[in-house]
Amino acid sequence: MKHPRVRELVLLAGVCGVYAIGLLQLGTPAAVGFLGFTAVFAVLHIGVRALAPRADPLLLPVVGLLVAVGLLELSAIDIAQEAEGVRGWQPLARLQAAWLGVGAVAFLATLYAFRNGLGRAWRVRYTLALLGIAALLAPLLPGIGHTVNGARLWLRFGPLSFQPAEIAKVLLVLFLAAYLSERRELLGQRTKRLFGPVYVIDPRYLAPLVGLVGLALLIFVQQNDLGSSLLFFATFMGILWVATGRLFYPVTGLLLFAAGVYISLKTFSHVAVRFDTWLDPYADPDRAGFQLLQGQFAMAEGGIGGVGLVGEGAQPNLIPFAWTDFILAAIGHTFGLAGLLAVVMGFVVLLTRTFHIALRSGSDLHALAASGFGIVTAVQAGIIAGGVTWILPLTGVTLPFISYGGSSLVSNFVMLGCLVAISNSETTTVAPQRVEELVV
Repeated sequence: MKHPRVRELVLLAGVCGVYAIGLLQLGTPAAVGFLGFTAVFAVLHIGVRALAPRADPLLLPVVGLLVAVGLLELSAIDIAQEAEGVRGWQPLARLQAAWLGVGAVAFLATLYAFRNGLGRAWRVRYTLALLGIAALLAPLLPGIGHTVNGARLWLRFGPLSFQPAEIAKVLLVLFLAAYLSERRELLGQRTKRLFGPVYVIDPRYLAPLVGLVGLALLIFVQQNDLGSSLLFFATFMGILWVATGRLFYPVTGLLLFAAGVYISLKTFSHVAVRFDTWLDPYADPDRAGFQLLQGQFAMAEGGIGGVGLVGEGAQPNLIPFAWTDFILAAIGHTFGLAGLLAVVMGFVVLLTRTFHIALRSGSDLHALAASGFGIVTAVQAGIIAGGVTWILPLTGVTLPFISYGGSSLVSNFVMLGCLVAISNSETTTVAPQRVEELVV
């Protein structure tokens, strides 16, 4: 079982087995759900076997496990909502399964486009930046832009809605990786004389990055989406640190972040409410603090092994927005601490393999792109986990591959396609100095 595709196939078979057991417990149409899930990942496996035969064998199975957990939890939420007779409720698990099919197509298209590496992304790097900014601006357009829960993040075309910021983050990470692979040495050295013996980094090389990031953050603020602004800013500073190895950038980023938090607290009332709720949710337990407290109670009730997908006590619908930003609390209620740890370890394995790909890459572009995708996933998962467990204020971002949301699922599969393409195009070993250079 040394061949990577054989290992991938065996692990995917195990994931399909776990999903089948969950469907049998739910009592939903197990055959249809199992065959659909299995068919999607079988096609993905065949696609990887044809287009990226040397790719990392753990990426696809780990993602499959996370997707399976999300689908099972969404199915449990659907059953609870139907039992309560909620009017107008749409079956989220079925919709998510449809988006999984779209994500699979996006994955295969990405893998085909970058089957020989990300060289195409480098050649059109400025076009990627323009497309990313255009995607961020699109929800602000009248007629197609749509506001949900106070944030103008959505495009609506009839019954379909889409959040273009999810695709924008992929485009902007690719741009940052392409730009920094070209300018990383210049951004890591002080070449501009300020006065006397004092030298600073030449602002000509920082200006495009600062301008792009500043514009993106202003758009996020205008859209009332401070969670995405935090995610993008942290990703930018992380990639810049990986590219240059200079501690100056993350330290400066932390100072700017602290200033941004202070300004946001003074400027945006909803930010102040979320911050106050984080400090003391019991001050308003029936309104502002209700979601956080319900999540805490649900995880406490789940205990070690959880209350189960169905049966007495299985009521994930009692957690507000359990299908999006609080799905981790719902998993803690359903599967208990054991389930939460399994999900956390799934992300740990995914991130470990992602950064392993970055470290073993012989190309700066590939190393920075893989690092960027790893940072995006880590920060997004960390933010949502911190919010659910009362460590950080709530931001409203989704948990990658698990939370309900078509735009999020599709964009994450595009990132996965890039990672698989990178891992396939790189050799298995690199010079030791290359690894030291990347981890400085």
